[in-house]
Amino acid sequence: MPISSVVKVVVNSCIAAVGLQNRGYQRCQQRMWMSYKSEGIKDTDDIKAFPDSFSVAPMMEYTDRHQRTLMRMLSKHAVLYTEMVTSNALVRSGDPNRFLDADLALEGPIVLQLGGSDPEQMNTAAKMAFDYGYREININCGCPSEKVAGAGCFGAALMLQPQLVVELAQAVQEAVGRPATVKCRIGVDQQDSYEQLARFVEAVSSQAGVAHFAVHARKAVLGGIFSPHDNRSIPPLRPEMVRQLVKDFPALRFSINGGVGSLEAALQHLQTGVQGVMVGRAVVNDPYHWRTVDSHIFHTTDPGLTRREIIIKYAQYSADQEKIHGKRVRRALVKPVLNLFHSEVNGKRYRTAIDEYLKLPDMSVEDILLKSIECIPLEVLDNFSTS
Repeated sequence: MPISSVVKVVVNSCIAAVGLQNRGYQRCQQRMWMSYKSEGIKDTDDIKAFPDSFSVAPMMEYTDRHQRTLMRMLSKHAVLYTEMVTSNALVRSGDPNRFLDADLALEGPIVLQLGGSDPEQMNTAAKMAFDYGYREININCGCPSEKVAGAGCFGAALMLQPQLVVELAQAVQEAVGRPATVKCRIGVDQQDSYEQLARFVEAVSSQAGVAHFAVHARKAVLGGIFSPHDNRSIPPLRPEMVRQLVKDFPALRFSINGGVGSLEAALQHLQTGVQGVMVGRAVVNDPYHWRTVDSHIFHTTDPGLTRREIIIKYAQYSADQEKIHGKRVRRALVKPVLNLFHSEVNGKRYRTAIDEYLKLPDMSVEDILLKSIECIPLEVLDNFSTS
């Protein structure tokens, strides 16, 4: 759908939602055009849409079912990843629901990321996930934290052992009946040449049938020298290595990850030939920025919800969750929506209000959210085009 058509659809929904009349319509239309102009977004009909053209990266302590529920209000087609679940914890826990909890019908398309270095245990964990309802398993070959890649000997450390990754991927395929996918870095420590990366991809794809690699375009520095945050920012981005993989392995699919801070940046990557873009912290930091992913990347209609509509729906979801799990989930429930008013007027007041209301033990999350948005201007709450 051309951008002009998208604008008309969204403006019409804006009018219906807020009852704007002539002058209000003109203001809404003008804001929409200014939003697209300021973001530099161009018509994207030339971008071919794949099922995983846009995905939200697995992030520990962020991409739980609450965050995925929020994201699904913003996009019906983005592929959502779980937090990494270690195969050891899942197999030994005795409570799979603790790690696999999801509303798969609502949250899909969804991918479970597993971390581990024992093929037999990986096979068992993948079977458990399949029985729960997950149909796609991703193997973590990119986490650089000392706990994972150091003491755990998996995550990014697995890139130094491509044959073990082959065995892990084969174990997953045997369990679920379809190839695993792999999330990795472009290299590890001094093993960071393109030739080494290509050999890794060649081995894992040819011997284990892995056809989709999500590649963080930075190398990982192990040994505790860098913190996880450092590993997301200090090693330079080298997107050209991912683009070269696309050229050298035309039968495979590659999603680029790392440093994608805006929808415009995602579109620029897709225009270079990569089949997918995976976004991490930028979705957490400003979730509403990604509200037009479906129209711009998947060439379909956006959900089109205003921030007020999102808060109302999410508050209802929170009420249901609080009934099931009690007060212990309160902070986890509000976490995904803390940045819903990123860079907007009174956005900080909204966050402060949530913190203050959370101190009241008898106040439900539903009431906290509905009360906290009272400080937000109507033009922000009720305008889909507000950037």
